[in-house]
Amino acid sequence: MNAPFVFKDITVVTPDEQGQVHVTAHAWVCIDGQRITAIDTEQSYLQKPPVPGTVFYDGRNRIMLPVLVNAHNHMAMTLLRNAADDVALQPWLFDHIFPREAKLTAQIVAAGSRLALVEMIRNGIGATADMYYYHEETAKAALEAGFRLNTAVDVKKQDAAGSTLIDAEWLNEQIQRFQNDASGLLRISMLVHSVYLYEASMYQPLARLAEATACPVHLHLSETRKEVMDCQKRYGMKPAARLEAFGFFRTRTLAAHCVYLDDSERSILSEHGVYAVHCPASNLKLGSGVADITAMCRSQIPVVLGTDGAASNNNLDLYRDLRMAAFLAKGSREDASVMSAHEILPMATSAGMQALGFEQSGRIEPGAFADLQIVRTDVPGMTPLGDPVSALVYSANSSDVESVMVAGRWLMEKRELKTLDEEKIMFEAQAAAARLDLDEPSC
Repeated sequence: MNAPFVFKDITVVTPDEQGQVHVTAHAWVCIDGQRITAIDTEQSYLQKPPVPGTVFYDGRNRIMLPVLVNAHNHMAMTLLRNAADDVALQPWLFDHIFPREAKLTAQIVAAGSRLALVEMIRNGIGATADMYYYHEETAKAALEAGFRLNTAVDVKKQDAAGSTLIDAEWLNEQIQRFQNDASGLLRISMLVHSVYLYEASMYQPLARLAEATACPVHLHLSETRKEVMDCQKRYGMKPAARLEAFGFFRTRTLAAHCVYLDDSERSILSEHGVYAVHCPASNLKLGSGVADITAMCRSQIPVVLGTDGAASNNNLDLYRDLRMAAFLAKGSREDASVMSAHEILPMATSAGMQALGFEQSGRIEPGAFADLQIVRTDVPGMTPLGDPVSALVYSANSSDVESVMVAGRWLMEKRELKTLDEEKIMFEAQAAAARLDLDEPSC
């Protein structure tokens, strides 16, 4: 965006650095380049000399808020949507998902990742943490879309004899490549799937490498009762305690699910500042249970939100999931006062950006990156508006998202995608999904 850009007479809803949500009505928001430069009233804005070429966006009956952040995702799993449903996690993973994933290629992952980007942008999401195969393809797709991405890199390699090795040089190369990307849209994490998937001898070296390189870690934690019971049987400890003993949590960590934590494990996560990624829809659909985010917040654990992959959700609609997170917390506690809309919204915006490593995003304030979305309020489901924060959490639908901007660039403007060819992407995704059918021969 070359010319300055001004949103006029718009309602701004934003968390601050402490996570407190503020509402400003009739605001004028000024953007120059990639960043927000000012938030004024009409009177103060009009008193300034006009900048030639300024582009205006009518904000009447509109809310501006930060883009949503999907903090746990397997993007290319869009291709496995509706393919393996109504099955518990362990058989779902080992009997249905892993056999299909054995057929993945770089081209297939690229197609699935682009489909995920289309879906997320249309749903008001502007950043995600992805954990999947062929991460370079996903990063390339995110750059094409202008989308923020924290991608998890698998540093385990097999040598000629079939033994698994940890490739520290590869991780360092990826850190340099992603952290120094000129776009500023990319971040990196180390992929550590879970406490149950690897040989025990792998975990300590992985933890040491993460600490030595100051690399964040993205993992699954205490997703099911079976995971917890198996970990206790194998190690005599629960997953969070075992991972801490291996040496993890010493760098920024995204711990997805956290459904089965006791007080001692919550203390571990709190002490290390681990981000617990709540995935309410996926946990419910797989019958895994309900994470107690109220207890996590009371233990000072930073909680963020994720959809998980579209194979277990079955979509990437974070508006639905943030509402579900609030309702589950209230229902499970039998207390309507817990997890208010003002507490839930930062989990999906400012806290999510912090978790992914985008510290200058997630807030609508001068100096922050212009990572924002515009939500319509002149629709039946948002009328009357009442409290704008409650409206966003309890009433809004993804279809109410009118526009999405990341780093001052339109990804969607007035429901028109600006950086991606939706029709072409959907056609290619259909073809790629057909190649993952278990009745088809391997690619």
